[in-house]
Amino acid sequence: MKGTPVRSWEAHLVYRARAGERVAFELIADAYRPVLYNLALRMLRNPEDAHDAVQESFVKAFRALEEFDADRPLRPWLTRICSNVCVDSVRLRRKSAESLEPHEFMLADPSEGGEEASARGWRTTQLMQAIARLPKRYQEIVMMRHFRHMDVSEIAAALGKPEGTIKSWLFRARAMLRADLAPALG
Repeated sequence: MKGTPVRSWEAHLVYRARAGERVAFELIADAYRPVLYNLALRMLRNPEDAHDAVQESFVKAFRALEEFDADRPLRPWLTRICSNVCVDSVRLRRKSAESLEPHEFMLADPSEGGEEASARGWRTTQLMQAIARLPKRYQEIVMMRHFRHMDVSEIAAALGKPEGTIKSWLFRARAMLRADLAPALG
C-alpha cells in the first residue's frame, strides 16, 4: 500500500459521486443536511424556505461537483453554497415584495360600459387564468386573501398551518403571478 494516497471519507464519496454513484452523493447529502438546514433556518426564519434552500443547495453542489477540489473539506464549500442560496432568496423577497393590491383594480365589477369595461374584463380574465395556473395550495390562499379578504392569521387557522408558512406561500404565489402576468399586462 505504499504510495497510495489516503483519502478522507468525504473525498472518497466525492470521487464516487463524480463517477456516477448516486448513493455516494446521497450519503454526502445525508451527512450535511442537518448542518445546512440549521444555517438556512437561521438565515430565512421559515422552516419551509429553509428546506427549499437546502434542496437547492444540494442541486447546485451536485452540478458543481466536478469543479470541487476533493482534497478540501466539504462542509465549508456546502455551507457557502447554502449561504449564497439563502442570500439570493432574501434578495428576491425584497425585490418582489410588492403585493397584488396594485392589480386589484382588475377585479372590480366591470359594470361600466365601453372600452374601459372591455379592457378590465380582459385583465380580469388574464388574472383568473394566471391564478388557475398556480399550484393548488397557492390558488387557495390567493383566493382566501384577495377574494375573501381573509388576513394571514385567518388563513393560517383555516388551513392549520403556521402564519410564517402562509406568508411564504403568499409571497411565492404573488411572485409567480407577477411573472406570469408581466408579459400580458406590461
